[in-house]
Amino acid sequence: MDAKTRILEAAVDLLSRSADPEISTREVCEAAGITAPALYHHFGDKERLLSAVVDRGWARFLESKRAVAARAHEDPLDDIRSGWDNHLAFARENPNFYRLMWSAGVVASSAAPEMLIAVLERCAQRGRLRVSIETAARMLMAAASGAALSIISRPELFAEDRFATHLREAVIAGISALADASGAKRSRVQTPSPPTGVALSAAAATLSSKLRTEPTSLTDTERALMQQWLTTLADAPARPDADRSHGRKRKS
Repeated sequence: MDAKTRILEAAVDLLSRSADPEISTREVCEAAGITAPALYHHFGDKERLLSAVVDRGWARFLESKRAVAARAHEDPLDDIRSGWDNHLAFARENPNFYRLMWSAGVVASSAAPEMLIAVLERCAQRGRLRVSIETAARMLMAAASGAALSIISRPELFAEDRFATHLREAVIAGISALADASGAKRSRVQTPSPPTGVALSAAAATLSSKLRTEPTSLTDTERALMQQWLTTLADAPARPDADRSHGRKRKS
């Protein structure tokens, strides 16, 4: 093992065993059996060393994500649930890595959102989304990372599993539409029924996904304009009184 790899492995090991995400260059040098000048020669400064450690953390995180993604469920909403549970499990098992990965100034890997978007594409194709894919992805990533940081920072308040499960189901209820009554297998967890008036947004989200993945006779300009309209419709707030304002006669 060369010196640069020894330094990185020592930093990763120290961070994994540390009570907080702070490690000193002196500790790293001692653990790697090298001098401070050697560390600075390979990494420049402590910040660059920690950046390399963060990259290692992202590699571990994405490895666990790919393992979960390889086991697809009949209902894509269950894939979202598995991804959420995996996300929080990684944070619990690697709290220092996780804090560094989501700290200010760190450039996050794009692979994890891409995997989430692929699952959301399947949801949209089946008519299971009632917001745009982009909005659903932002909602899920914000909620999952917020839950994970809460759990590892305030375990006395947030560590109970029921908190994370309730939050997960609330977010899924907020982005999902009812399943088509076409005989598809039921999800392993039943999502609460969404409010009325979401049929238009669900249809818009589905059509938006199909417009991205299937050929049409539209020009690029027309396709872009259509996507803009569909995203606006998909992300419009649902009106709980929609069923009362359309097709119902008021009693005299």
